[in-house]
Amino acid sequence: MAIEACLAFLTNCVSEGAKSLFNPITWQISYVFKYQSYIDELKVQVKQPGYKREMVQQPVNHARLQGDELYEGVTDWLHSVDEFISEGVAKSIIDDEDRAKKSCFKGLCPNLISRYKLSKQAAKAAEAAASLVGKGNFSNVSYRPAPKRAEHMQVKDFEAFDSRMKVFQDVVETVKVDKVNIIGVYGMGGVGKTTLVKQVANQVMEDKLFDKFVMAEITQTPDHHKIQDKLAFDLGMEFDLNENEFQRASRLCQRLKQEKRLLIILDNIWTKLEFDTVGIPYGDVDEKDREDDRRRRTIILTSRSRDLLRNDMKSQKDFSIEVLSKEEALQLFGKIVCNSAKASSFQPLADEIVEKCGGLPVALITLAKALQNERLVISAYFSYILLLISLSFSCFGLKYSSYFS
Repeated sequence: MAIEACLAFLTNCVSEGAKSLFNPITWQISYVFKYQSYIDELKVQVKQPGYKREMVQQPVNHARLQGDELYEGVTDWLHSVDEFISEGVAKSIIDDEDRAKKSCFKGLCPNLISRYKLSKQAAKAAEAAASLVGKGNFSNVSYRPAPKRAEHMQVKDFEAFDSRMKVFQDVVETVKVDKVNIIGVYGMGGVGKTTLVKQVANQVMEDKLFDKFVMAEITQTPDHHKIQDKLAFDLGMEFDLNENEFQRASRLCQRLKQEKRLLIILDNIWTKLEFDTVGIPYGDVDEKDREDDRRRRTIILTSRSRDLLRNDMKSQKDFSIEVLSKEEALQLFGKIVCNSAKASSFQPLADEIVEKCGGLPVALITLAKALQNERLVISAYFSYILLLISLSFSCFGLKYSSYFS
Protein backbone atom coordinates (compact mmCIF):
# COMPACT_ATOMS: atom_id res chain seq x y z
CA MET A 1 0.00 0.00 0.00
CA ALA A 2 2.81 2.35 0.87
CA ILE A 3 4.60 1.49 -2.35
CA GLU A 4 1.52 2.28 -4.43
CA ALA A 5 1.11 5.64 -2.72
CA CYS A 6 4.76 6.42 -3.31
CA LEU A 7 4.48 5.50 -7.00
CA ALA A 8 1.38 7.65 -7.37
CA PHE A 9 3.20 10.58 -5.79
CA LEU A 10 6.22 10.15 -8.08
CA THR A 11 3.96 9.83 -11.13
CA ASN A 12 2.18 13.04 -10.19
CA CYS A 13 5.47 14.86 -9.69
CA VAL A 14 6.74 13.68 -13.07
CA SER A 15 3.46 14.72 -14.69
CA GLU A 16 3.60 18.22 -13.16
CA GLY A 17 7.27 18.52 -14.04
CA ALA A 18 6.54 17.54 -17.60
CA LYS A 19 3.81 20.16 -17.82
CA SER A 20 6.06 22.91 -16.52
CA LEU A 21 8.74 21.78 -18.96
CA PHE A 22 6.59 21.42 -22.06
CA ASN A 23 4.13 24.32 -21.54
CA PRO A 24 6.62 27.02 -22.62
CA ILE A 25 7.59 24.89 -25.60
CA THR A 26 3.93 24.38 -26.55
CA TRP A 27 3.33 28.11 -26.20
CA GLN A 28 6.23 28.92 -28.52
CA ILE A 29 5.06 26.35 -31.08
CA SER A 30 1.57 27.88 -31.03
CA TYR A 31 3.06 31.10 -32.38
CA VAL A 32 3.89 29.21 -35.57
CA PHE A 33 0.78 27.12 -36.14
CA LYS A 34 -1.87 29.43 -34.62
CA TYR A 35 -0.59 32.69 -36.03
CA GLN A 36 -3.95 33.50 -37.66
CA SER A 37 -5.78 33.32 -34.32
CA TYR A 38 -3.24 35.74 -32.80
CA ILE A 39 -3.74 38.16 -35.70
CA ASP A 40 -7.54 37.89 -35.43
CA GLU A 41 -7.40 38.50 -31.67
CA LEU A 42 -5.23 41.57 -32.25
CA LYS A 43 -7.74 42.94 -34.79
CA VAL A 44 -10.40 42.75 -32.09
CA GLN A 45 -8.30 44.06 -29.21
CA VAL A 46 -6.73 46.95 -31.11
CA LYS A 47 -10.11 48.70 -31.42
CA GLN A 48 -10.96 48.46 -27.74
CA PRO A 49 -8.67 51.25 -26.38
CA GLY A 50 -10.23 53.69 -28.84
CA TYR A 51 -13.74 52.68 -27.78
CA LYS A 52 -12.80 52.97 -24.12
CA ARG A 53 -11.16 56.34 -24.69
CA GLU A 54 -14.35 57.66 -26.25
CA MET A 55 -16.32 56.57 -23.17
CA VAL A 56 -13.84 58.23 -20.79
CA GLN A 57 -13.54 61.38 -22.90
CA GLN A 58 -17.21 62.29 -22.39
CA PRO A 59 -17.02 62.81 -18.59
CA VAL A 60 -13.60 64.40 -19.08
CA ASN A 61 -15.07 67.02 -21.43
CA HIS A 62 -17.91 67.66 -19.00
CA ALA A 63 -15.49 68.06 -16.09
CA ARG A 64 -13.43 70.60 -18.02
CA LEU A 65 -16.54 72.63 -18.85
CA GLN A 66 -17.35 72.72 -15.13
CA GLY A 67 -13.84 73.89 -14.26
CA ASP A 68 -13.01 70.66 -12.43
CA GLU A 69 -9.51 69.19 -12.20
CA LEU A 70 -8.74 65.80 -13.80
CA TYR A 71 -7.08 63.12 -11.72
CA GLU A 72 -3.49 62.61 -12.79
CA GLY A 73 -4.13 58.93 -13.44
CA VAL A 74 -6.87 59.82 -15.95
CA THR A 75 -4.61 62.25 -17.80
CA ASP A 76 -1.77 59.70 -17.95
CA TRP A 77 -4.14 57.01 -19.23
CA LEU A 78 -5.44 59.24 -22.02
CA HIS A 79 -1.87 59.99 -23.08
CA SER A 80 -1.02 56.27 -23.03
CA VAL A 81 -3.97 55.45 -25.28
CA ASP A 82 -3.02 58.26 -27.66
CA GLU A 83 0.53 56.95 -27.84
CA PHE A 84 -0.68 53.38 -28.44
CA ILE A 85 -2.90 54.53 -31.30
CA SER A 86 -0.44 57.01 -32.81
CA GLU A 87 2.51 54.60 -32.77
CA GLY A 88 0.55 52.25 -35.03
CA VAL A 89 2.37 49.11 -33.83
CA ALA A 90 -0.76 47.00 -34.10
CA LYS A 91 -1.52 48.33 -37.58
CA SER A 92 1.94 47.49 -38.84
CA ILE A 93 1.57 43.94 -37.50
CA ILE A 94 -1.78 43.47 -39.22
CA ASP A 95 -0.41 44.92 -42.46
CA ASP A 96 2.36 42.28 -42.37
CA GLU A 97 -0.20 39.47 -42.24
CA ASP A 98 0.12 38.77 -45.95
CA ARG A 99 3.89 38.43 -45.61
CA ALA A 100 3.43 35.63 -43.05
CA LYS A 101 1.13 33.76 -45.45
CA LYS A 102 3.82 33.50 -48.10
CA SER A 103 5.70 30.20 -48.39
CA CYS A 104 9.38 29.41 -48.68
CA PHE A 105 11.19 27.12 -51.09
CA LYS A 106 8.80 27.79 -53.99
CA GLY A 107 5.72 26.98 -51.96
CA LEU A 108 7.01 23.79 -50.46
CA CYS A 109 7.15 25.12 -46.89
CA PRO A 110 5.27 27.89 -45.01
CA ASN A 111 7.33 30.85 -43.79
CA LEU A 112 7.64 29.62 -40.21
CA ILE A 113 10.01 32.35 -39.06
CA SER A 114 7.72 35.19 -40.25
CA ARG A 115 4.71 33.52 -38.65
CA TYR A 116 6.53 33.07 -35.36
CA LYS A 117 7.73 36.67 -35.18
CA LEU A 118 4.42 38.15 -36.29
CA SER A 119 2.36 35.99 -33.92
CA LYS A 120 4.55 36.88 -30.98
CA GLN A 121 4.30 40.61 -31.80
CA ALA A 122 0.52 40.30 -32.22
CA ALA A 123 0.14 38.55 -28.86
CA LYS A 124 2.20 41.25 -27.15
CA ALA A 125 0.26 44.08 -28.81
CA ALA A 126 -3.09 42.47 -27.98
CA GLU A 127 -2.03 42.08 -24.35
CA ALA A 128 -0.99 45.76 -24.22
CA ALA A 129 -4.35 46.82 -25.69
CA ALA A 130 -6.29 44.69 -23.19
CA SER A 131 -4.20 46.09 -20.33
CA LEU A 132 -4.95 49.67 -21.41
CA VAL A 133 -8.66 48.94 -21.52
CA GLY A 134 -8.56 47.38 -18.06
CA LYS A 135 -6.81 50.42 -16.62
CA GLY A 136 -9.45 52.74 -18.05
CA ASN A 137 -12.20 51.69 -15.65
CA PHE A 138 -12.45 54.94 -13.67
CA SER A 139 -15.21 55.41 -11.13
CA ASN A 140 -14.51 59.15 -11.24
CA VAL A 141 -12.35 61.17 -13.62
CA SER A 142 -12.24 64.54 -11.86
CA TYR A 143 -12.67 66.50 -8.64
CA ARG A 144 -13.83 69.97 -7.70
CA PRO A 145 -10.76 71.98 -6.62
CA ALA A 146 -10.91 74.13 -3.52
CA PRO A 147 -11.55 77.77 -4.44
CA LYS A 148 -8.46 79.91 -4.56
CA ARG A 149 -8.13 83.61 -4.01
CA ALA A 150 -5.30 85.93 -4.90
CA GLU A 151 -2.81 86.78 -2.18
CA HIS A 152 -3.33 90.46 -3.00
CA MET A 153 -6.53 92.36 -3.74
CA GLN A 154 -6.97 94.64 -6.69
CA VAL A 155 -7.22 98.14 -5.26
CA LYS A 156 -8.52 100.77 -7.63
CA ASP A 157 -8.32 104.52 -7.22
CA PHE A 158 -6.09 104.55 -4.14
CA GLU A 159 -4.10 107.77 -4.21
CA ALA A 160 -1.24 108.53 -1.84
CA PHE A 161 -2.60 111.88 -0.68
CA ASP A 162 -1.40 113.26 2.65
CA SER A 163 -4.85 112.87 4.18
CA ARG A 164 -4.87 109.18 3.23
CA MET A 165 -1.26 108.18 3.82
CA LYS A 166 -1.32 109.32 7.45
CA VAL A 167 -4.32 107.10 8.23
CA PHE A 168 -2.92 104.26 6.13
CA GLN A 169 0.40 104.27 7.99
CA ASP A 170 -1.31 104.55 11.39
CA VAL A 171 -3.51 101.52 10.68
CA VAL A 172 -0.55 99.47 9.43
CA GLU A 173 1.46 100.33 12.53
CA THR A 174 -1.47 99.50 14.82
CA VAL A 175 -1.88 96.11 13.17
CA LYS A 176 1.64 95.30 14.37
CA VAL A 177 0.70 95.89 18.02
CA ASP A 178 0.16 92.54 19.75
CA LYS A 179 -2.42 93.74 22.25
CA VAL A 180 -4.74 95.33 19.66
CA ASN A 181 -7.07 92.68 18.19
CA ILE A 182 -9.92 94.85 16.84
CA ILE A 183 -9.27 98.02 14.81
CA GLY A 184 -11.94 100.39 13.52
CA VAL A 185 -11.91 102.70 10.50
CA TYR A 186 -14.81 105.15 10.20
CA GLY A 187 -15.94 107.98 7.94
CA MET A 188 -18.90 109.10 5.85
CA GLY A 189 -20.05 107.05 2.86
CA GLY A 190 -17.88 107.42 -0.24
CA VAL A 191 -14.87 108.74 1.65
CA GLY A 192 -12.72 105.70 0.75
CA LYS A 193 -12.80 103.38 3.79
CA THR A 194 -12.99 100.17 1.75
CA THR A 195 -10.21 101.24 -0.61
CA LEU A 196 -7.94 102.10 2.32
CA VAL A 197 -8.40 98.84 4.25
CA LYS A 198 -7.81 96.82 1.09
CA GLN A 199 -4.55 98.67 0.63
CA VAL A 200 -3.69 97.97 4.26
CA ALA A 201 -4.34 94.26 3.69
CA ASN A 202 -2.04 94.23 0.68
CA GLN A 203 0.69 95.99 2.62
CA VAL A 204 0.64 93.72 5.69
CA MET A 205 0.55 90.64 3.46
CA GLU A 206 3.52 91.96 1.52
CA ASP A 207 5.32 92.56 4.83
CA LYS A 208 4.47 88.95 5.79
CA LEU A 209 2.75 90.00 9.01
CA PHE A 210 -0.05 87.55 8.21
CA ASP A 211 -0.32 84.23 6.43
CA LYS A 212 -3.82 84.85 5.12
CA PHE A 213 -6.56 87.47 5.08
CA VAL A 214 -10.30 87.18 4.55
CA MET A 215 -12.84 89.90 3.84
CA ALA A 216 -16.63 90.21 3.79
CA GLU A 217 -19.07 93.06 3.36
CA ILE A 218 -21.71 93.28 6.09
CA THR A 219 -24.21 95.85 4.63
CA GLN A 220 -27.24 97.47 6.28
CA THR A 221 -29.10 94.18 6.61
CA PRO A 222 -26.48 91.57 7.51
CA ASP A 223 -27.03 88.17 5.90
CA HIS A 224 -25.12 85.71 8.04
CA HIS A 225 -25.15 83.04 5.36
CA LYS A 226 -23.62 85.36 2.77
CA ILE A 227 -20.99 86.55 5.24
CA GLN A 228 -20.11 82.95 6.12
CA ASP A 229 -20.00 81.97 2.45
CA LYS A 230 -17.60 84.80 1.59
CA LEU A 231 -15.25 84.06 4.49
CA ALA A 232 -15.37 80.35 3.67
CA PHE A 233 -14.57 81.06 0.02
CA ASP A 234 -11.51 83.08 1.01
CA LEU A 235 -10.40 80.15 3.16
CA GLY A 236 -11.00 77.60 0.41
CA MET A 237 -13.68 75.71 2.34
CA GLU A 238 -17.26 74.75 1.49
CA PHE A 239 -20.33 74.18 3.63
CA ASP A 240 -22.68 71.22 3.31
CA LEU A 241 -26.13 72.05 1.98
CA ASN A 242 -27.88 70.53 5.00
CA GLU A 243 -25.89 72.52 7.61
CA ASN A 244 -27.81 75.10 9.59
CA GLU A 245 -26.45 78.52 10.58
CA PHE A 246 -25.10 77.33 13.93
CA GLN A 247 -23.30 74.34 12.43
CA ARG A 248 -21.81 76.58 9.76
CA ALA A 249 -20.68 79.06 12.43
CA SER A 250 -19.00 76.30 14.42
CA ARG A 251 -17.17 74.91 11.41
CA LEU A 252 -16.12 78.37 10.23
CA CYS A 253 -14.80 79.24 13.68
CA GLN A 254 -12.71 76.08 13.85
CA ARG A 255 -11.38 76.70 10.34
CA LEU A 256 -10.42 80.30 11.13
CA LYS A 257 -8.60 79.14 14.25
CA GLN A 258 -6.45 76.83 12.14
CA GLU A 259 -4.74 79.82 10.53
CA LYS A 260 -1.73 80.86 12.57
CA ARG A 261 -1.73 84.50 11.52
CA LEU A 262 -5.02 85.69 10.11
CA LEU A 263 -6.35 89.14 9.21
CA ILE A 264 -10.14 89.48 9.09
CA ILE A 265 -11.72 92.53 7.40
CA LEU A 266 -15.42 93.20 7.97
CA ASP A 267 -16.47 96.06 5.74
CA ASN A 268 -19.43 98.43 5.88
CA ILE A 269 -20.93 97.60 9.28
CA TRP A 270 -24.20 99.41 10.05
CA THR A 271 -25.46 97.60 13.13
CA LYS A 272 -23.96 95.46 15.87
CA LEU A 273 -22.67 92.18 14.49
CA GLU A 274 -22.41 89.17 16.79
CA PHE A 275 -19.12 87.47 15.98
CA ASP A 276 -20.23 84.21 17.59
CA THR A 277 -23.33 83.98 15.41
CA VAL A 278 -21.27 84.26 12.24
CA GLY A 279 -18.44 82.07 13.53
CA ILE A 280 -15.65 84.63 13.90
CA PRO A 281 -13.23 84.04 16.78
CA TYR A 282 -12.14 87.19 18.59
CA GLY A 283 -10.24 88.36 21.65
CA ASP A 284 -7.13 86.67 23.00
CA VAL A 285 -5.93 83.40 21.57
CA ASP A 286 -6.57 80.13 23.36
CA GLU A 287 -4.37 79.29 26.36
CA LYS A 288 -2.59 76.51 24.49
CA ASP A 289 -1.74 78.93 21.66
CA ARG A 290 -0.44 81.83 23.74
CA GLU A 291 3.12 81.03 22.76
CA ASP A 292 2.22 81.82 19.14
CA ASP A 293 1.93 85.25 17.54
CA ARG A 294 -1.12 87.02 19.02
CA ARG A 295 -1.58 88.93 15.79
CA ARG A 296 -2.99 85.73 14.39
CA ARG A 297 -6.56 86.99 14.73
CA THR A 298 -6.66 90.71 14.03
CA ILE A 299 -9.98 92.16 12.92
CA ILE A 300 -10.38 95.43 10.97
CA LEU A 301 -13.86 96.93 10.87
CA THR A 302 -15.18 99.78 8.71
CA SER A 303 -18.31 101.79 9.47
CA ARG A 304 -19.83 105.24 9.17
CA SER A 305 -20.32 105.38 12.92
CA ARG A 306 -17.51 105.67 15.44
CA ASP A 307 -19.94 104.99 18.29
CA LEU A 308 -20.95 101.69 16.69
CA LEU A 309 -17.33 100.60 16.39
CA ARG A 310 -16.33 101.62 19.88
CA ASN A 311 -19.44 100.78 21.94
CA ASP A 312 -21.01 97.84 20.10
CA MET A 313 -18.09 96.21 18.27
CA LYS A 314 -15.56 96.88 21.07
CA SER A 315 -12.84 98.21 18.79
CA GLN A 316 -9.64 99.00 20.69
CA LYS A 317 -8.31 101.61 18.28
CA ASP A 318 -10.26 103.77 15.82
CA PHE A 319 -9.16 105.88 12.87
CA SER A 320 -11.16 108.53 11.05
CA ILE A 321 -10.95 109.13 7.30
CA GLU A 322 -11.85 112.69 6.37
CA VAL A 323 -12.87 114.06 2.99
CA LEU A 324 -10.20 115.23 0.56
CA SER A 325 -8.96 118.78 0.77
CA LYS A 326 -9.83 121.02 -2.18
CA GLU A 327 -6.31 120.72 -3.53
CA GLU A 328 -6.38 116.91 -3.29
CA ALA A 329 -9.83 116.79 -4.88
CA LEU A 330 -8.74 118.95 -7.82
CA GLN A 331 -5.61 116.85 -8.26
CA LEU A 332 -7.63 113.61 -8.29
CA PHE A 333 -10.24 115.02 -10.65
CA GLY A 334 -7.63 116.47 -12.99
CA LYS A 335 -5.62 113.24 -13.05
CA ILE A 336 -8.60 111.31 -14.36
CA VAL A 337 -10.00 113.91 -16.76
CA CYS A 338 -6.47 114.75 -17.99
CA ASN A 339 -6.33 117.19 -20.90
CA SER A 340 -9.86 118.50 -20.51
CA ALA A 341 -9.09 119.71 -16.99
CA LYS A 342 -6.19 121.76 -18.30
CA ALA A 343 -8.38 123.69 -20.71
CA SER A 344 -8.99 127.18 -19.37
CA SER A 345 -12.64 126.99 -20.37
CA PHE A 346 -13.06 123.83 -18.32
CA GLN A 347 -11.37 125.03 -15.12
CA PRO A 348 -14.36 126.92 -13.63
CA LEU A 349 -16.54 123.88 -14.21
CA ALA A 350 -13.93 121.61 -12.61
CA ASP A 351 -13.81 123.88 -9.56
CA GLU A 352 -17.57 123.77 -9.25
CA ILE A 353 -17.74 119.98 -9.60
CA VAL A 354 -15.06 119.53 -6.93
CA GLU A 355 -16.89 121.87 -4.60
CA LYS A 356 -20.24 120.15 -5.06
CA CYS A 357 -18.73 116.68 -4.54
CA GLY A 358 -17.62 117.77 -1.08
CA GLY A 359 -14.23 116.07 -1.22
CA LEU A 360 -15.70 112.55 -1.53
CA PRO A 361 -13.40 110.42 -3.71
CA VAL A 362 -16.17 108.08 -4.92
CA ALA A 363 -18.27 110.95 -6.28
CA LEU A 364 -15.25 112.68 -7.84
CA ILE A 365 -14.01 109.53 -9.53
CA THR A 366 -17.45 108.66 -10.87
CA LEU A 367 -17.97 112.09 -12.45
CA ALA A 368 -14.39 112.39 -13.69
CA LYS A 369 -14.56 109.05 -15.49
CA ALA A 370 -17.87 110.03 -17.07
CA LEU A 371 -16.21 113.19 -18.45
CA GLN A 372 -12.87 111.59 -19.25
CA ASN A 373 -13.40 110.99 -22.95
CA GLU A 374 -16.21 113.43 -23.58
CA ARG A 375 -15.97 116.85 -25.18
CA LEU A 376 -17.14 119.89 -23.32
CA VAL A 377 -20.88 120.23 -23.69
CA ILE A 378 -23.21 123.09 -23.02
CA SER A 379 -22.97 124.48 -19.54
CA ALA A 380 -26.70 124.11 -18.99
CA TYR A 381 -26.29 120.32 -19.09
CA PHE A 382 -23.55 120.42 -16.46
CA SER A 383 -25.47 122.90 -14.38
CA TYR A 384 -28.31 120.42 -14.25
CA ILE A 385 -25.92 117.65 -13.11
CA LEU A 386 -24.39 119.91 -10.48
CA LEU A 387 -27.80 120.81 -9.17
CA LEU A 388 -28.62 117.11 -8.74
CA ILE A 389 -25.28 116.52 -7.01
CA SER A 390 -25.86 119.43 -4.69
CA LEU A 391 -29.31 118.20 -3.73
CA SER A 392 -28.05 114.62 -3.27
CA PHE A 393 -25.22 115.55 -0.94
CA SER A 394 -27.38 117.96 0.99
CA CYS A 395 -29.73 115.09 1.73
CA PHE A 396 -26.75 112.82 2.43
CA GLY A 397 -25.32 115.22 4.94
CA LEU A 398 -28.60 115.55 6.78
CA LYS A 399 -29.13 111.82 6.85
CA TYR A 400 -25.73 110.87 8.24
CA SER A 401 -24.77 113.87 10.34
CA SER A 402 -25.72 111.95 13.48
CA TYR A 403 -23.00 109.40 12.81
CA PHE A 404 -20.13 111.70 13.66
CA SER A 405 -19.08 113.22 16.92
